[in-house]
Amino acid sequence: MFDASIATWDAKRAYDSVRPITAIHFLFSGKKIRAWAGPGEGTKEIDGAEWMPYQQAGSVTPPFPEYVSGHSAFSATAAEVLKLFTGSDEFGMKATVEAGSSTIEPGMVPSRDIRLSWPTFTVAAEEAGISRRYGGIHFELADNAGRLIGREVGRQAFYKGPEFLRR
Repeated sequence: MFDASIATWDAKRAYDSVRPITAIHFLFSGKKIRAWAGPGEGTKEIDGAEWMPYQQAGSVTPPFPEYVSGHSAFSATAAEVLKLFTGSDEFGMKATVEAGSSTIEPGMVPSRDIRLSWPTFTVAAEEAGISRRYGGIHFELADNAGRLIGREVGRQAFYKGPEFLRR
């Protein structure tokens, strides 16, 4: 995980990229976009300058470069190491999100229980990465690049680690 953080922060410092909230406010100010309009409002046509990520009110977008996604890199690194260590990608974790349990829109969403499952470590890592796109923290490119970095870091770290772990 430490190696993943080094690779991630090296990319963040090299590319110093803008977060979605800043880019959308700047590029779409004065223009109508279809987006989430706030708790209980669903999606509507709003001015791009009013766009907000799907997060709890008061959540602060991280004050450092967007590219690459650290969450994606860390999750992919962990998934790769676990897959190599166990000799299988099988994970099998499941969870239920109860109707109305959202902390962003309490009592409103989801409208029914939602059953989530992560059959593999890889799928769990992918969903961890994509969650940052859903939350308006990262663009798709940063998520995907973070996953690539994470998988490669995980492979290299595993094969450079103590030999007894690979038996």
